Amino acid sequence: MNHKPYRFFLGANSSKGFVSFFENALEEETIRQNFIFKGGPGCGKSTAMKQAAEEGLRRQEPMEIIHCSSDPSSLDGVLFLRQGKALYDGTAPHTIDLAFPGAEGGYILPPPFLRAEELVQKADALQQVQQELSACYRQVFSLTAAAGQVEKRLHLLLSCITDEERLRRRAVGIVLRELPRGKGPGREKKRFLSGITPEGLLRFDETIGKHRRIYCLEDPYGFAPVLLEEIRQAAVERGQVFYSCYCPLCPEKLEHLIFPELSLAFVSSTPLHPWEGPCFRRLDLGRLTDRESLRPIRTQVRLLRKIQLSLLDDAVATLQKAKGCHDRLEALYRPHLDIPALQQRAEEVVGKIFPL
Repeated sequence: MNHKPYRFFLGANSSKGFVSFFENALEEETIRQNFIFKGGPGCGKSTAMKQAAEEGLRRQEPMEIIHCSSDPSSLDGVLFLRQGKALYDGTAPHTIDLAFPGAEGGYILPPPFLRAEELVQKADALQQVQQELSACYRQVFSLTAAAGQVEKRLHLLLSCITDEERLRRRAVGIVLRELPRGKGPGREKKRFLSGITPEGLLRFDETIGKHRRIYCLEDPYGFAPVLLEEIRQAAVERGQVFYSCYCPLCPEKLEHLIFPELSLAFVSSTPLHPWEGPCFRRLDLGRLTDRESLRPIRTQVRLLRKIQLSLLDDAVATLQKAKGCHDRLEALYRPHLDIPALQQRAEEVVGKIFPL
């Protein structure tokens, strides 16, 4: 049995600004208790979640580990699927709250600050760094919005010379072959498998690699979402419980589908993110774009892809600056944190997930 956790993002730095799927995760039927961290920078939220995740890994618990798209080394959440419990960072930009605290989980607050009167004296410095951080994100979202417009232009150029109806027919055959009818209602879990992050365009390939049957969709021109949407709709109708992984740049578009109970996955292999892992079947979607019609616009397509990649590179560089600002905020707070109390709080969190 593969005990590696599923790794995802629940937030994306997209062409539409910051897009969150946290509310969708909170609707997970198998999770009975959600514990939400509230607190500022450097207050131990990610550290406590990492400690709980490490205990889960030691116990070989089935888990979803949710990474932060603004700093993938930090965690935004952990879902302990067998325990029916989850931890989330519920602070901005993905502020989340519970409808019935106590009955369905609760809030986890950091210990009081040390020498709070000294922290008051740092208010101006904190405000200045926060303004720099906000300016970085305005620039990031300007760049991702421009990259999204390039994607729309490419789609307009290529859709009129691509046989999308044949793609839909191909999806019908895959559904009949691969998706049996489930016993209950279908349920889609929305996630991001990839992200635009300070570490670059990052995708959690190990999450796909957990599965025995992997369909690799070779997608040079961006039409895998047509095929995947047909499969997604059929999966809901057939009572499957599955992950729909959306594009972090254009979050209305599907990139991947994962069916854990069937050990089945569909992964898009694109010019920005080729799939280099093993696969059960490889589908060349580029063959559905007419080569003769493509020839006169090929140079334009390549130029647009180059512009898009340049915009995304700039967005990544700006996210790196934003992370530097966040690190400075944490450094301002660090002298005022009660480290032993934070460690005790982390141990308490582990105890909530795995009671004695």
